Amino acid sequence: MVYSGKIYETDGAQAVAVHEAEAVRPLSPIPHAPSLRIFRTDLNEFVDASEPRFFYGNPGSLVGASQLINPPESTVEMGILPMIAAVIVADAYRVDLADADDLILGFTLLSMLVDRTEERADLAASAIGRSHDLGAAIGPVLTTPDELEDEVETAQFGRRHALSSVLRVNGVERQRGSTGDIPFTFAQAISFASQTCTLRTGDIFAFGPITETDGEPVVLEPGDEVHIAVDRLGALSLKLSNPL
Repeated sequence: MVYSGKIYETDGAQAVAVHEAEAVRPLSPIPHAPSLRIFRTDLNEFVDASEPRFFYGNPGSLVGASQLINPPESTVEMGILPMIAAVIVADAYRVDLADADDLILGFTLLSMLVDRTEERADLAASAIGRSHDLGAAIGPVLTTPDELEDEVETAQFGRRHALSSVLRVNGVERQRGSTGDIPFTFAQAISFASQTCTLRTGDIFAFGPITETDGEPVVLEPGDEVHIAVDRLGALSLKLSNPL
C-alpha cells in the first residue's frame, strides 16, 4: 500500500515493513493477468461509444514501472501508446451496465510500445497483434475507485473521470490529454466484453491513447526514457535499451 509517499509492505492482513518510495522498484501490480484487452480510441475500427471494440494484447509482455525494455533491432519506427487501465476484481458473465463499475478493483497506467510499421501491416490484415507485442510497463500502483469519487464527472453510462495526462520523452513534454475524452466508459467496455466471454479476476481493460499529438507522432530512439503521468493515478516510466 502507498500512503503519503511511503510504501507499506503487508502480508495481506498486517503491516510487515515500511519503505521509502525512492528505495523501491515496484513490480507489476498484476503479475499474472489472465487477459489484456486493448481499446484503441484513435482508430476508426474501434471507436464506437455504444459498442467499444477491442483486441487482445499479450499479458506476458507487461513489466513493472521503471524497467528497461529491449525492443527488436529490426524496429525502425517505434511509437508509444499511453493508456489508462482498469483491473477486474471478480469473475463475471453478462454484466449489466449498471453493475459494471462494481467489478473494477482499481485503475492504473499502462505504457505500450508499438511498432508503427507492423501496425500498418496488422491493420491491413485486420489482425492486430505483432505490432503491440514489443513490451509495456504497467503500474506503479492500483488506485481504487473510491479514491476517485470526487473526480467523477458523470455516471450516466458508468463513472467517467476527467483526469489530465501528459507524455514526456527524455524529460521533454510531447503530448497532453484528458481521460475525459475517451468516447466510452469502463462500465460500457466491461459490460460489452462480458456478453460473449466470462471475465476473470485480474483481467486488464486498457484505453488509449490518453494524450494527443499536435503535430508529428512521437517516434522513439534507443536509449529514450518515456514518462507518462495522470492526475491522481501517479507516474509511470520505461526506458528503451541501447543496442549492443
